[in-house]
Amino acid sequence: MFFRKILLGLLVAGMFLSFFSVGALATYPDKDITLFVHSSAGGTTGLMAQLVAKHVGKRLGVSIVLKYLPGAGGSIAYTALCLAKPDGYTMGTTNTMSFVTNELTTKGLAFTLKDSFTPIAQVVFDPSGCVVPVDSPFKTLDDLIKVAKEKPETISWGGTMLWGAHHIHALILEREAGIKLNYIPFDGLSEIKTAILGGHIDVGASGMSGWIPLINEGKLRALAFAGIDRLTQIPDVPTYVELGYDVLTGSNRGYSVPSGTPKERVDLLSNTIKEVLESPEFLAEAEKLGLAHTLNYLSGEDFRDYLLKLQDNMREFLKSSE
Repeated sequence: MFFRKILLGLLVAGMFLSFFSVGALATYPDKDITLFVHSSAGGTTGLMAQLVAKHVGKRLGVSIVLKYLPGAGGSIAYTALCLAKPDGYTMGTTNTMSFVTNELTTKGLAFTLKDSFTPIAQVVFDPSGCVVPVDSPFKTLDDLIKVAKEKPETISWGGTMLWGAHHIHALILEREAGIKLNYIPFDGLSEIKTAILGGHIDVGASGMSGWIPLINEGKLRALAFAGIDRLTQIPDVPTYVELGYDVLTGSNRGYSVPSGTPKERVDLLSNTIKEVLESPEFLAEAEKLGLAHTLNYLSGEDFRDYLLKLQDNMREFLKSSE
């Protein structure tokens, strides 16, 4: 009788814990989720963040509220994310290269990629490209390289944050072509657009999805981009590899949460993002915004593996560039 009472008690306790766990999961999320965006509004990162937040929030039955925290190479937003409560109610945009190079280039940061964050999904790979105004004397990449060799550091090359994808783009091109550029960092694509269209910089670099509309409108001319294959939207624009330069880089845009966030909540967010990226409604809107061709989903675990391997590669690249 004594053992029966113990067994019964254990069964009841197990049922209670099971019910509590399911109930706790079923109630998540029951309030708005905050999304820290590490760049300024108006760029491709912010545009994709808005679109994904709209559809993910709709599926989860809550609002995902964007909070823009640009500056310091992305580390302002990344710091806020790592210090947030790991309960699934705070997410952050996490883009390469800044997400992997911050701790390699800046001392005293509050976070590390490996220990401070749990990636939940990659949504985009957007190859980096360089553009010039239509009236620029640079008609081809060779034109630019010729002048850069004759007059080192005189060509102003505007891109996003230091040690971000487009800064690395410039550094790799410098090494490949034997040139030196004057790199000017901006907080996001909207600022780069203003600078290049206003004639304040010679060259602009960012993800190609942000340049395609302006190229097709005849306002900018693309010299090359750092993808593997040509893009159907701009078939006349060559890749760097075609031109003889081993430049392959771009923005892997995704989302992360603070380390320690419950796995079931991470899985729910990741799976919901995957469902959204496959939904016809989302794809139709992404197509209208010129973002559909960049979509490239990776699960949280696969994204984490990719980021850590990329960080190892960048660590070696930075050492070799010293």
